[in-house]
Amino acid sequence: MGLRDTMNVSVEEMLASFLFIIGQNLRYIQAQDRFKRSRFSISTSFNKILKVLNAFTPSYMAKPTLVVPTKIKDSTRFYPYFKDCVGAIDGTHIPAMIIGKETASCRNRKGQLSQNVLAVCNFDLEFIYVLSGWEGSA
Repeated sequence: MGLRDTMNVSVEEMLASFLFIIGQNLRYIQAQDRFKRSRFSISTSFNKILKVLNAFTPSYMAKPTLVVPTKIKDSTRFYPYFKDCVGAIDGTHIPAMIIGKETASCRNRKGQLSQNVLAVCNFDLEFIYVLSGWEGSA
């Protein structure tokens, strides 16, 4: 899982290009222009970072289970409504730095640039689903 600098690209630049692409929903060609690297180099860097992040997934994301939590199962008040519930869902706006034409679609109701991040936690407060990259006003 160890990331290492290549002859031409540092680990920091690999991460920067990865965040540049996913943070703004861009294409490799835009990162190629920004970082002055070949499309192959951008693609290779992106996939290396993605592989490392995927290795972290089991540590930070829990798989949903079909077991009904005891607090719900033993409650006549909650069981009829929450017996099939796997967790709680909520969203939040995270400030974003957007360049170009995308700024209008990422402006939230307060006029700031942001991305909406949706997350689901189980009853043990473990993340079981995360969706990032919604437009700010969605």
